[in-house]
Amino acid sequence: MTTMNTKELMELGFNKNEAKVYLSLIKFKNADAHRIIQDTKFHKNIVYDNLDKLIDKGLITFIVEGNKKIFHIASPEILVDIFEEKIKETEKTKEKAKKISNEIKKIAKQSLEKQEATIYRGKQGIRAFYKETLEGTDYVVFGAPQDSIEVMGKTFWKNYDIKRMERKVKARMIFNPSIKNYGKTIVNKLTLVKYFDKDFEPLTETNIQGDKVGIIVWTEEPILFLIKDKNVANSYLKFFEDMWKVAKR
Repeated sequence: MTTMNTKELMELGFNKNEAKVYLSLIKFKNADAHRIIQDTKFHKNIVYDNLDKLIDKGLITFIVEGNKKIFHIASPEILVDIFEEKIKETEKTKEKAKKISNEIKKIAKQSLEKQEATIYRGKQGIRAFYKETLEGTDYVVFGAPQDSIEVMGKTFWKNYDIKRMERKVKARMIFNPSIKNYGKTIVNKLTLVKYFDKDFEPLTETNIQGDKVGIIVWTEEPILFLIKDKNVANSYLKFFEDMWKVAKR
């Protein structure tokens, strides 16, 4: 049972309703909206509105089972990132965020390990996903379009690559030819880049790491579909290897 309370989360920037909905989901580990409505005693519109806000911040995800959405806690590490600017104000606040993050991680671990499909929405969701890749093994990517740079910004990718180099996570990437100039800037001993033919530019990006496949649709409000299944990952990896043989440097 968590010892966190609404006040602690509000000190990190949550509004009161967001904090209560988030704490309710932490208590259940995973739940549909009806269960959270019963627990918080909130009107259903308030619960759905705050669930959407938490999804946009990358703090929770959901899967669809039948006709029902089941909400889950996302990687709690994103708490530190979301509130980093506020955390800089005092070291005390930073330590509190880390404490809450670690506590949520312990509670959520079992639930997260059982998930087979997860949806991340918005830039914060993409940040949460890429933060998790730094904790994993070497990976491959194909189909990154120009929109991926424009949506997240060059600073995000630069900082991410610095962290990836520090963690020594290797990557092989097949980019769309439209971002060839960018691709040339990241090639190093841990990063190999090739390119599709100029007449073929996938609009999505696919990331394969271990038993996970992440498919990102790079719209203004990006959406990421994360599938955790070894057979699916192996199938996508084989497809990547076939493309890697014919892709151009």
